[in-house]
Amino acid sequence: MTRLQLGVLSKAVLAQAAALMVVFAALRLGLFGWPALVGVAVFAQAVIAALIARLLRCDRWWILIHLVFTPSIAAALALQLPSYWYLIGFVVLALLFGPAVRHRVPLFLSNHLTQRTLSEQVSQYWAGRDDQFIDLGSGTGSMAIGFSVMNPHVRCVGIEEAWLPYGWSRWRALGRSNLELRQGNFWDSDLSAYRVVYAFLSTEPMGRLWQKVAQEMRPGSVFVSNSFQVPDVAPTRVVVVDDSRQTHLYFYAI
Repeated sequence: MTRLQLGVLSKAVLAQAAALMVVFAALRLGLFGWPALVGVAVFAQAVIAALIARLLRCDRWWILIHLVFTPSIAAALALQLPSYWYLIGFVVLALLFGPAVRHRVPLFLSNHLTQRTLSEQVSQYWAGRDDQFIDLGSGTGSMAIGFSVMNPHVRCVGIEEAWLPYGWSRWRALGRSNLELRQGNFWDSDLSAYRVVYAFLSTEPMGRLWQKVAQEMRPGSVFVSNSFQVPDVAPTRVVVVDDSRQTHLYFYAI
């Protein structure tokens, strides 16, 4: 386990432990009354843990985990679920969020307006032959599938490491002849063949990803990052999508 991963997990454990201490202190002081004692205490612990995670500047998806962690355990105990359900839950979470925890890249989805805006903005990069597009960390395939539909002349590729999102994207992409979805780590992929490289990741990998992009992508191509800028590198242009969250697309011409 890397020092970065240890730091992330340490923050998560600290938030949970600190929240438990606050709740236990409140119980000793009699601040939670019966019969709502257990329910209020569990809810309070989850909220306090999420607030502490926020103060520690944890990624947003960790805050959600803190909100549901203790209530989920309490609910499972109350329902007296068979022990094998815990194993099933662990396997499902590992298949869904394992890479997110390792790489600090949560599962983000690109909406239809973002797909359409990107398709319009990169039309100038197509040369009419050997045109290829790749989505790094394609998740459930929202961008890769949408982009392939809007650009039938372009060979589109999506790479996703988490097995459950990858499997769902493969099912959704049935019948798309110009789309290839792969399960794996995009760091192992050579980007030299692609005219447009798209990523919707997080702040954590952007510096390292830019080094890979600058070394491998050909002149005349473009790297597009959804929402997260490359540190210390000015984008060639910024396009704001007219959606509910005012999504920013950062274009870096190579």
